[in-house]
Amino acid sequence: MTTAVAPADARPRDLGALFDPRSVAVVGASDDPAKWGHHLAVQLLRAPGDRKVHLVNRRGGTVLGRPALTRLLDAGEPVELVAICVPASGFLEAVDDALAAGARAIVGITAGLSEASDEGRLIEQEALRRIHAAGAVLVGPNCLGVIDTTSSLFLASEPFSPGSVTVLSQSGNLVIDVDDLLSRRGLGISRFVSLGNQSDVSLADLMLACVDHSGTRAVAVYAEDVHDGRAFVSAARALARAGKPVVLLAPG
Repeated sequence: MTTAVAPADARPRDLGALFDPRSVAVVGASDDPAKWGHHLAVQLLRAPGDRKVHLVNRRGGTVLGRPALTRLLDAGEPVELVAICVPASGFLEAVDDALAAGARAIVGITAGLSEASDEGRLIEQEALRRIHAAGAVLVGPNCLGVIDTTSSLFLASEPFSPGSVTVLSQSGNLVIDVDDLLSRRGLGISRFVSLGNQSDVSLADLMLACVDHSGTRAVAVYAEDVHDGRAFVSAARALARAGKPVVLLAPG
């Protein structure tokens, strides 16, 4: 697993397109409940508001009763946030299409990259090079999605109860338990980000993004490893100064 880390005194990155995009697309959207692109598409379409949603499936036709694009470039308008749910072999092509469509943030659901093999690591590194060259950001890959209940963005398999706790986790299943724990105490989730490989956007980046987020009053972190301790401590201190406590579960 590789991680791009920032110095401990780094300024917050612009993640506006990640948490509150004007338009969003799922590349690899599907009617098949066994596929991750199905679950993300279902949650996006259930969300309130008038955010533009594009579903992309190379076979075209319809997905969840809506016309599906065969390529994102056919959207005919810029798409700010793109979730990529395709096999590793198609990841670079999907990244190129997303950037060509104007993506400012990409959520890589795709697995089988740096966490799986040297070949996968090279694909991931090249994707990141292209994303940085375009001035965009990448969450993951090998992640489970992003949610911001304050902006009605539901780009994950579960909707979660809205509230004021941001959850940043390397475990997708754990957040389901956290959501249940919070809801039974009258609390809920403001943001959820599945960290994945952290090849670009890091845990510290996401923590810093919560410092000035009015919808977040506390941050819960599940991290099996912290790649840049200085950046993590700096972000935690910034949250503490803002009156937002950090709870860390670090197994092992």
